[in-house]
Amino acid sequence: MRVAFQMDENINFETDTTFALIKEAQRREHEVFFYVPNNLALKLNQPIALAQKVSVDDFSFISKKDVTINLSEMDIIFIRQDPPFDVRYITTTYILEKTIALVINNPTEIRNCPEKLITSLFPELTPPTLITENVSMIRDFYHDYRDIILKPLYSYGGNDVIRIQDENSIQVVVELMIAKYECPVIAQAFCKNIDKDKRILLLDGQPIGVMKRVPRDGEIRTNLRLGASFEPAQMNDRDNEICNKIGPELKKRGLIFVGIDIIDDFLLEINTTSPTGVVYVNKLYNTLLEKNLWDTFEEKASSHICQLNP
Repeated sequence: MRVAFQMDENINFETDTTFALIKEAQRREHEVFFYVPNNLALKLNQPIALAQKVSVDDFSFISKKDVTINLSEMDIIFIRQDPPFDVRYITTTYILEKTIALVINNPTEIRNCPEKLITSLFPELTPPTLITENVSMIRDFYHDYRDIILKPLYSYGGNDVIRIQDENSIQVVVELMIAKYECPVIAQAFCKNIDKDKRILLLDGQPIGVMKRVPRDGEIRTNLRLGASFEPAQMNDRDNEICNKIGPELKKRGLIFVGIDIIDDFLLEINTTSPTGVVYVNKLYNTLLEKNLWDTFEEKASSHICQLNP
């Protein structure tokens, strides 16, 4: 197969899920290309990209050959760049809708399902939540719960996630956040048991890997990029309930590979854009999740080709 990765240029070769997927693609003798989002284009209504054909070793690209590719000539295209989920990100989804290739994940549904908004489909699974730019509404929400989290709607990785336990700080925090990100703010009741944080990876609606994330001392954010550690974890009844409720909806929308964040038995996010965690799960359980992923990706691509050529 010919596969293309729309991805960030600077990645951590030791921990990045995208690189693990590229290595497994090469092991299966697929032809691999990557391009950065600003090298994507729509030319005469055809999606193209200035890309590099690559080969890899364990921890680096060992060769890169510049080439222009027609994305409709790919079998699979992976959307793997990190947020912020801004107008540039959204524009890539419009362009990728023009390709006839299988796109993982479905670009229409990535656009329809931002990571912190898709959880609104399942309000019974989430902590009390308010999304707004209105400071007085956020202040009223604080009065209801007295301990809340504020975070920008379209950022990622724990950026500017702030705990509020003092009403006096609300206005300045919200104003600075809106000025910086130019988007609404999420206010959520604080989940006190942050030691019950889990990242669960789902493939075609089914859980395939789970790990516990432990924040550094004095830190409320459990993001690995911010120094949190990772430990083995077991799926409990609540985890299974959450996966069983969201799985069919994810599958229906073509959100084939996602990661979800659960804290204190609440669903916080569904990472649809560029889910991570494969390398960490592999280390914890001595497994190779990328093989499971690619088995499904190949099956989906073959089915997609059959639908295009009945």
